[in-house]
Amino acid sequence: MMIDLAIFNGKFYFPEYKRVEKLSPLLPSIYEGIKLLKKISKNEILDIFHEYSKNLIKSTEVNKIEGIAFLSSWLKRNNFIQIVEKSFKDLDYLENFIGDKKRIKAQPRGIACHWIAGNVPTLGLFSLFQSIFVGNANILRIPPKSHKTIVALLKVFAETTIDSGLSGANLLTSVGIIYYNKSNIKANIELSEIADVRIVWGGDSAVKSITGLPKKAHCEDIIFGPKYSFAVFDKDAVISKNFTRYLRFLVSDIFLFDQAACTSPHVVFFEKGLKNIEEITKDLVEAFNRAIKQFPKIDIDQFITSKIINIRAQYALDLDKKVICPTENDWTILANDQIQLEEPIESRTIFVKEVDSIMAVIPLITRKIQTIGCAIDDKNKLEEFADEVTFRGVSRCVNLGQMHLFDSPWDGMLFMSRLVNWVTLYYGK
Repeated sequence: MMIDLAIFNGKFYFPEYKRVEKLSPLLPSIYEGIKLLKKISKNEILDIFHEYSKNLIKSTEVNKIEGIAFLSSWLKRNNFIQIVEKSFKDLDYLENFIGDKKRIKAQPRGIACHWIAGNVPTLGLFSLFQSIFVGNANILRIPPKSHKTIVALLKVFAETTIDSGLSGANLLTSVGIIYYNKSNIKANIELSEIADVRIVWGGDSAVKSITGLPKKAHCEDIIFGPKYSFAVFDKDAVISKNFTRYLRFLVSDIFLFDQAACTSPHVVFFEKGLKNIEEITKDLVEAFNRAIKQFPKIDIDQFITSKIINIRAQYALDLDKKVICPTENDWTILANDQIQLEEPIESRTIFVKEVDSIMAVIPLITRKIQTIGCAIDDKNKLEEFADEVTFRGVSRCVNLGQMHLFDSPWDGMLFMSRLVNWVTLYYGK
């Protein structure tokens, strides 16, 4: 078997990969990386992350990558501290034994192995930076189409320095980025058997193929599997002065990542009220037309293009359905009265539906639903709706425009707390 290394021990081999036959001989240097992380204070790591957040926006090489604004905001010191505090309450648990006679500390688990999906390359960095912060070594298996993006982002990180002289390159001594063909079962098994934590981002088949691999008995599995998201508008939001702004936020959620993310809305439900669906659709068309001028389509996937053409034709031939779209494949609005979740088409294709009440979507909820973007002005109504849908499995109810904002908890878990091993120390009798 052959494995390509783009980065290992903070050294950059890209685009000329270093090729190895096995990962196991590299483990001693990985463990040295963990020891180095232990010597670096959490405040220094926070400083590096914060400086990196600024450098991402400054760098002309990476600042146009989709999702960079979110990643930059997420890495800022104040935001990252909030994420840490949600998982640990006190940052000090990561550096000291806390308590009186019974003392508790959060130690790193060891080696975290990440299998990263190819649809949204930056997602892998959200799990990587949290794992670095708690002190784990990390090996990321990245699909080839994401390599250039990840390596470019980590080069900016490696070059980020703080006043103490520490840099992102110091933190990358414990990080490896690898690639091997998905048919390389031996490489997958070896990576799995190395892991103290397995972190899997991907679709159903990818998740099953990895979770079924041999692993250490103590290995923790963290799965970010296939998810589905949609949006809802209540009748008061539709006639409110904020409606145009809500539509603009909805369209931004649709455009970002071209609906390839698990947080992308594919259906939007409008509650019946003073404004009918035809009027609403006209307003949505205006929002699409404004957005396309600012964010024209660049990469057009031929397979998805054929799906768009087919679904447009189906709707055009059905009197009970309606298709609204420009001549080009810039965006597509598909309207029907069936209260159901539709199969995602992606590439700025949205299904619009009218419902008597937003509560009519509750029977559609399963644990596969990750995020619901909400335009509900009445706080009591919003809380009632959120309580019902989250009880049935939805992980996040958020404002429109924030559907892709990576937060904690995510997918129903406090991710960082699962990357550590909670240990105890007793004083006295």
